[in-house]
Amino acid sequence: MSKSVLIIGGTGYLGGKVINHLLSRGAKVFALVRESSDTKGLESKGVQIIRGDLSKPETLVPALKNMDTVISTAIGYSNRKKGDNLKSVDDLGNRNLIDALKEAKTQRFVFTSVLNVHQAESVPHFWQKKLIEDYMDQKGVPYIALRPGAFLDQTPKNDFYAGGLKKGNLKVMGSTSVKWTYILSDDVAKYLATAALDDSIPLGRIDIGMNEPMNAEMLAKYASEYTGMPIKVSALPWALIGSVFSFAGLFKPEMADLKKMFDYMFTGRYVADTSLQQKYFGEVPNVKESVFRYCQQIGLTRNAF
Repeated sequence: MSKSVLIIGGTGYLGGKVINHLLSRGAKVFALVRESSDTKGLESKGVQIIRGDLSKPETLVPALKNMDTVISTAIGYSNRKKGDNLKSVDDLGNRNLIDALKEAKTQRFVFTSVLNVHQAESVPHFWQKKLIEDYMDQKGVPYIALRPGAFLDQTPKNDFYAGGLKKGNLKVMGSTSVKWTYILSDDVAKYLATAALDDSIPLGRIDIGMNEPMNAEMLAKYASEYTGMPIKVSALPWALIGSVFSFAGLFKPEMADLKKMFDYMFTGRYVADTSLQQKYFGEVPNVKESVFRYCQQIGLTRNAF
């Protein structure tokens, strides 16, 4: 019998991909969306809409009724919608959701966390994920926290690498040599859907990423292999760029947050242990093959030779 799965964050970039994976596996998919959200795209896929809001606890328990599993990809710190921020969504909203999950006695909750949050107290939006994991432990909610590394791909509007790779001149911030764990958003989505539907995957925290950490030099090398064209790679000085982020952070807190995130990632400690990923989800994505998939995704032309 197909499972009923409620997704929170289904109108977002990652959430939409999770929905596609769930539907392809025959799940009955429901999406919790705010009154102001446009749901035509979701409804056209057969997703059933439930109106609710993480900031309104009274809407959450009814939404969880008869759900086998709940997945959350919701984030607020990126300020995608007016009123969303680290406090309103990632902190209070998630706590409201966990309280509702406890009251509704939901049997499985799949939470999108971040790699190595327990090491990153200096990074507000990373550490907030750790605090929510702790809150789930405190409340006794049955959960799986998937902890992905950095997304290699982003939304087309915000993709960090696509423009430079297309021009053959990739400029990155801070360093071309420091390595950290990356992952493609489609792989994250697939793992989230699998964790929701496969009861054999145990509760707990699971790092997810590619099979080895990657730096900008490797990205340029593999992208060059894909296209058959040379790609230059260079780094903008972090002392300069970081100071710009710090100044912008006086007006936009998320910019200060990003500055702290890169400070942490440049330590070289943002690396996944993919042993559990391999155990429960199968072969870990290969870095070179993942870069090739990314190149195809952003529209680069494959070298015919």
